[in-house]
Order: sequence, then structure tokens, then C-alpha cells
Amino acid sequence: MKRIFSSFIISSLFALIITVNFSCVESTDSITEEVQEEENEEQVRDTVDVNNAQWPISQDREQNSDLSYAQFGPRHLPSGYDFHAGIDLPADRGTPVYPVLPGEVVEADHWTGSGSAGNAITVKHADTLATSYLHLDDISVDVGDWVNQGDMIGRVGSTGASYNHLHLGFFENLPNPNQRDERYSKNPLEILPYDQSEEIHYTFSEQGIVTLNMPLQSMTTNSIELIGEEESRKADYYDIVAKGWSDRKEKVQFELYFDVDRRTDDHQRFNLFVGPQNMDFTPKRIIVQDFNGTVILDATNDEQD
Repeated sequence: MKRIFSSFIISSLFALIITVNFSCVESTDSITEEVQEEENEEQVRDTVDVNNAQWPISQDREQNSDLSYAQFGPRHLPSGYDFHAGIDLPADRGTPVYPVLPGEVVEADHWTGSGSAGNAITVKHADTLATSYLHLDDISVDVGDWVNQGDMIGRVGSTGASYNHLHLGFFENLPNPNQRDERYSKNPLEILPYDQSEEIHYTFSEQGIVTLNMPLQSMTTNSIELIGEEESRKADYYDIVAKGWSDRKEKVQFELYFDVDRRTDDHQRFNLFVGPQNMDFTPKRIIVQDFNGTVILDATNDEQD
């Protein structure tokens, strides 16, 4: 009888062990399937198409959908002249920010109280193409994350800045594709939709200064050339920004003098002043080209506005 009982106990334990092991296998398989499903969801990556770029606050693809307070290139600050390596888009603190294009988060820098970039994110869209998002109130992503255009990456703030806004940077041909470098900055309007009908108004002065009344929201100027009777000088914005943070802020660039007025109250226009260094010749003609190399102004002092 004892043998029969012992056999029964052993058989029952064996059956229980098999049942538990089977249950564990089923549970492990279920967890594996769930993890695989999550990984598959994470791996959905939208195609990067620069012709489908969106504005990062409104998520619109309409022209000039996000208001700009500061253009790429020369700008006026309370502290004086500055050369800006991006565009500034104002919005209330906490406003969601979205990537201009799909891509991988390669930098997510959390502000420690020092440094002008504040909370900052860099998204790599291709080995030669990246965008950056500065002064964020908070960051919603981690390095290595893939983000599509519908994914919030952070919120507008004023970290490292004096007011709530998003500084949007755009880069091409970074030497390290995983790190932003403002020497390789380009005008974000190269990929964003903007109104191309805005005109530049101009005035030649007897002192040799040319005043350009520029459209702020559609500021695409990238080179300015002054031509005199026997001399000409040209400055390219991308050559200026390539000099680095400190040198690009000098008013004299490639033997041309630059200065700028504060934008108008409606944020639509600003005055840019250009003249020869030391005013050593009198400009008779000015040629302005955009970042595509298209001439957007070719004017002489005998036909001025």
C-alpha cells in the first residue's frame, strides 16, 4: 500500500512539474511575442522627404506657418549686432514642439543652468542632414529614439534665453553627424515652405551705405555684392557662419560692413545696412542672391526706390 501511495505521490508531483513548466513556457512565449510586437511598433519609421518638411510648432506645411522673431543672418539684439545661425519661433511656454522631418535623436542635452542653448535636441535625418531645437522647457525623447513628424520631442521654453521661443537650426555636412556644429548651419528656409513673393527695397546713400529693407518672415538672402566703378566686394552668409561663433559676430565681413535695425513691431520687416569697409569706394550697384544662387535683387543707384 505504501508503495502504491508513494508511486501516486511521485506521479502527481511529476505531472505538476510538467504543468508548471508548460505554463512557464507559454508565459515566456507570450512575453516574447509582446516584446516583439513593441519592437515592431518602435521600428515604424516614416520616410525622410525634404520636400515634405513641416513647421515645428504648427505642424503645418503652409508658407510661413510659424511666426519668426529673428531671421538667419544679421540681426539686432538689445546688446547690439549679432549674426544668427538659425531662426527664432516664439510661442507660449509649454507649447509642443515636433521634428521638421523624421529622424533619429542624436543629442538630448539637459540644461544645467549654464550655456546659451538651454535644453536642446538634435535630430539626424540623414548622414548629411540634421536639425536642432533649442531653449526647450523640457525634453520628451532620449538619444537613440526615432521620431516621426507627429511625435512631440519637447516643449517651448526659455532655458538659456530671455523669452519663450524655439530656436530652430538646420545643418548640412556635419563632420560628426551626431553632433550639432553651428559652423555648418544653413538657413532653415532651405527646407521649410515660405512665401517667395516678398520684395527687398533699397536705398543708396551718398556716404556709401546701401539700406536694404528686408522681409523677415521670408528672409532668404545668402550673399550680398557691392560693385563700384573699379572694385567689387562680396560676402556670403554661409562663409560668415563657418568662421565660428565669435568671429561671425563681427560687423566687418570680407571687407564689407554690416549693421541692422530692430524688426518692425509687426515682425514683418527689418533694415539691413551694408557698405564697403572704411567706406573706401562708393557702391554703384548691389546684387543680392538667395541660398539657391538665384538673384533676388540687382539694382543700381540711379534707379533706387
